Amino acid sequence: MSFEHTNEDPKILQTKPSEFNDQFFFWHSSVLRSNCRVTNQPDWGDVYIVVNSEKTVTPESLLQYIVSMRKENHFHEEITECIYKRLWDLLQPKELLVACLYTRRGGIDINPVRASHQGTVDKFAHYLYDDTILNSKTLRQ
Repeated sequence: MSFEHTNEDPKILQTKPSEFNDQFFFWHSSVLRSNCRVTNQPDWGDVYIVVNSEKTVTPESLLQYIVSMRKENHFHEEITECIYKRLWDLLQPKELLVACLYTRRGGIDINPVRASHQGTVDKFAHYLYDDTILNSKTLRQ
């Protein structure tokens, strides 16, 4: 696998028909990196993607797409929205969730989550944090 794109490009994403009807696909990657829009400093994070669709992205193209964010200068929320919108337009899913858990920088913790339905967040929140512990840290903290 090669990683030639370091700027966001939706053409990287390739689809294939889903082999299972009404199945959720769950992806996680720890190689998300973008740059702060103000300081241009790198921001590292984990990205979690949950999708329920008749077609799906190939894992290889999804990883290449995540790596393509490396030279993008945006706030964390904008990166999350960009990934969400590209997948929404491409897959036209029944449900979609994108969560980006970034490494804390400057004491500020920003972990944007974008989902098509509140129920999707409720179903998959346990992958992101332990809600039984008050003030528990996320994986990137």
